[in-house]
This record gives sequence, structure tokens and C-alpha cells, in this order.
Amino acid sequence: MAGNINAAHRLTPPDISVGGLAKLASPIFVANLAVMGNATIDTIMAGRLGAEDLAAVALASASTGCIFMLLVGIVQGLSPICGHHFGARKFEQIGFEINQSLYLVLLLSIFGIGILSWTSFWTELGGVTGRIASLASLYLIASAVAVPAALLNRVFISVNAAINQPRITMWISLLMLALKAPVNALFMYGLFGLPELGGAGAGVGNAVLAWFGLIFYAGYFFKGAHYKPMHAKRWFGPSFDALKEQLRIGLPIGLSVFFEVSSFTLMAIFISRMGAVAVSAHQIVSNITSTLYMVPLSIGIAASVLVSQCLGAGFPDAAERITRRSLAVTVAISATACCLLFIFSHFIISIYTTDIAVMQIAGTLILCGVIYHTFDAAQSVSSFILRGYKIAWVPMIVSGVALWGVGLFGGYNLAFRESFLGAPLGPLGFWIACACGLILSGITLVSFALYHARSVKLAAQKA
Repeated sequence: MAGNINAAHRLTPPDISVGGLAKLASPIFVANLAVMGNATIDTIMAGRLGAEDLAAVALASASTGCIFMLLVGIVQGLSPICGHHFGARKFEQIGFEINQSLYLVLLLSIFGIGILSWTSFWTELGGVTGRIASLASLYLIASAVAVPAALLNRVFISVNAAINQPRITMWISLLMLALKAPVNALFMYGLFGLPELGGAGAGVGNAVLAWFGLIFYAGYFFKGAHYKPMHAKRWFGPSFDALKEQLRIGLPIGLSVFFEVSSFTLMAIFISRMGAVAVSAHQIVSNITSTLYMVPLSIGIAASVLVSQCLGAGFPDAAERITRRSLAVTVAISATACCLLFIFSHFIISIYTTDIAVMQIAGTLILCGVIYHTFDAAQSVSSFILRGYKIAWVPMIVSGVALWGVGLFGGYNLAFRESFLGAPLGPLGFWIACACGLILSGITLVSFALYHARSVKLAAQKA
């Protein structure tokens, strides 16, 4: 007992300074941009093949994205658990948790492969036939093949973040980005005797790179000296308690991500009914705000890791300080970004299009982005902070109400029906409702995160 107490006294909290937060968040930010770059390459290469190829990639990638993000989010529950173990210096327990996550990956892979292989469901949902349906179906089959690799990659990515090794993820993500266009070309254009798959080749390229990336992630984990203390000493059978804990945190994370991705996907589908000009303006502003979102997303992941490590080491006061600090940094950066976006909005939109009608609508929509971005950034970081405290159901419920209830349902009514604001507002109706939902979510989650962090600190002081 005395040895355990002395070991506990030797535990120290992680670096929770602004510099420590930036050091952890920066490589995560680069890795996130690399992932966005992969999607951009798919869109550009498919677009050059023709409208049918681009339409097939758009439908299949959106369908794949909804399922992938749901499953990947569930696996991501491993990160705060391993962060707690890392802070407590229980390194072998990390290996045990990874062992258990493999059983979870197996179950999720069965579901993911099954639902993506049901290609007729997705093509009928998208209302496509002929060549577009054939290309989309092949893309979906390739995505199904990639499911196990994608989920296993997320296991290692989650662990890398939890143990302060996000640079590994960054370098592998950049390597995958560098290989994306050449690998796509092999299958899209049928180089070196391979079949010419058109837009579907982008899906095959994604699958190849997912399995290729797994070789690197697994190689680093099993061969890297830094990871050796975290290797499980033996193979463990399924542990109901461990799997229950991973699902308790991971399932609401996955549903939260699903609400976010699906709400914007459905929003784009509804707006597409309003014509090419409306959907083009929506896509431009959505791309701009999504790029801005990469900053708070990276800060949030880093904050979640630091909070979990502080709690694992037994320093809830440090966890509260990094909670406040990360939110303050997020608000400062996002508010500055909003000001710059407002000032240079016309110039930024002109980079995307020269169509006057599209520019006018985009100029109106971007004002909604300016209004809600700071709240969106704060709610995102708050959600990740709460995950560090192993609280995931509250952010999920708030996200569901904000994005589906207020944003999607409210937006549909404002866009297509008369309301207290007057005549149907078209795409602006969705963006107004989305802004209201994210403002509500931001205020709620920031308040709850600050309250919970303080409550945990005070409870520890009284104990």
C-alpha cells in the first residue's frame, strides 16, 4: 500500500500551458487538413472525368462518410480512457484497452461492411440510376472493404493522441495525402493494365490507402521504443466491463458525429432542390466554415487529452485550468477568424466563383457563419473537454437537439414554408436555423463544461 501511495505522489500533470496546448494541437490540425485534402483530390479528379463521375463520387462519399464517422466516433471513445491510464502511468492497461478495442472493431466492421455493401439502398436513396448508380455502387463496395482498416487506424490514432504522440498521425496522414492522387490515378484511369474504373477508382484508392496506412500505424506501435511499455503482456479475451466502458463513451461520441455529418449532408440535399445556384452558394460557404472548424476541432482533441491525463494523474485542479484556458484560446482565435472572414468575405468567395448570383447568395450565407462560428468552436471544444471527463451523453443530446431539431427541422420550415420571418427564405432559412442551433449548443455546453470542471475540482478538495 505504501508503495502505491508513493507512486501516486510521483505523478505529475501534463504541460497545460498555452504552449503545451499548441504543441499537442498543431500536428492534429495538420493531420485534419490532410484528411480534408484527400476529399478535395477525389472531387477534383472525379470532376475532370465528367458530371456523372462527380455525381457518383459525391453520393458515395457522402453515404460512406455518414457510416464511417459513426463507427470511427465509437472507436474514438478509446482516447479518453487511454489518456486517463497514461496520466496515471498505467501503461500496460493501455495495451489491455487496445486488445479489447479489437473486439469492438470486429463487431463494428461486420455492421459497416453490411450496410455499405447494401448498395441498392444508397443509390435508391440518392435517386440515381444507370452509370452513376454503377460507379457509386463500386465506390461503396470498395469503402466496405476499407472499414476494418479504417477502424483499426482510428484505434492507433486515438492512442497516439492520448499518449502525446500526434506527430505520428500527422506524418502518416501527410504521406497518405502525397500518395492520394497517384493511387487514385492508377484505378480511375486504368494505368499499367489495371481496369479503368472512373470515379469509382477514388473509392478503391481510399481502400488501398486505408490498408496501407494500417501497416504504418501498426508498425510504429509494435516496433517503436516509445510504445513498448504499452504492449499487452498477453492476449486477453473479451472483457464485458472494458467493452461496456468503451461503448459508454464511444457510442454517444459516434452518434454526436453522426448528427453533425448527417445534418449538413441532408441540408445540402434539401438545398439542392432549390437549384444549382443555391446549392453552389451553400457548398462554398460550407467549405469555408468547415476549414475554419479545423482549428477548434484540433484544440478540442488536444484539450480532451490534457484533461484526461490530468484526471488520471490525480490533478482535477489542473484539469479545470486547462478547461478554462482552452476555451479562452478557442474563443480568441475564432473571434479573430470571424472578424477577418467578415472583412474579406467578398474576396474569399471570389476565389471559389465568379458567378454574380452565386456570390450574392454566398455573401448572405457567410454572415450566418460569421455569427455562429465562435459559438460552434466553443461548443466543439466543450464537447471534447467533457469527453476527457468521460461524459459523452450530454454533448450527444445537445448536438442532436441543436443540429437536427433546431438546425435541420427548423431550417426546413424556414426554407420551404412561410414563417414569422415572412415568405420562405430558401437556403438562408437553413443557415439561420443552423446558427440558432449552434448558438444554443455553444452556450449550453460551455456552461456545463465549466460547471462540471469546477464541481470535480471542489469535490476532490473536500475529499
